[in-house]
Amino acid sequence: MLIKMLMCIILYLMFTQMVSASGVGVTPANLNFSAQIGGSDTKSLFVFNTGTEVSDYKVYVDKEYAAWFDISPDNFTLRANENKEVILTLKPQISGIGYFNFMAYVVVSSTSSDVGIGHGIMIPVHAKLSNSGIMLTILIILIITGAGVFYRIRKRKSK
Repeated sequence: MLIKMLMCIILYLMFTQMVSASGVGVTPANLNFSAQIGGSDTKSLFVFNTGTEVSDYKVYVDKEYAAWFDISPDNFTLRANENKEVILTLKPQISGIGYFNFMAYVVVSSTSSDVGIGHGIMIPVHAKLSNSGIMLTILIILIITGAGVFYRIRKRKSK
């Protein structure tokens, strides 16, 4: 019984040290996007290695919204106390109009460990998507077309 207990304590301490050796910090704490359908909005997310060793990082958003984003870079390695700017560009699809709340994730894992243990941070994302740009474009096209038709009708009547 004592041997099993010691083994559990040793394993616990080993895994705790591996996780604490790699760390992650981000700024800002949340991301707010505002875009029109057909347009885009870009934000920067700064990722910090707060740990004591070289670590691998992965940045992604919830699966349902992954097609809406370009993330560059989405995988990278940082040394201790190093940081990296990650650019997230929202390019909403035509079907999405309204307010959307979801998460972005920054996951870290140690490069020196063969064990697949990692941890990360969830960043709240708020996206406001509108179609006012498309509506304005359609309105302008209709006004120009209407003005052209009116001009032609008037020109024909004067002949």
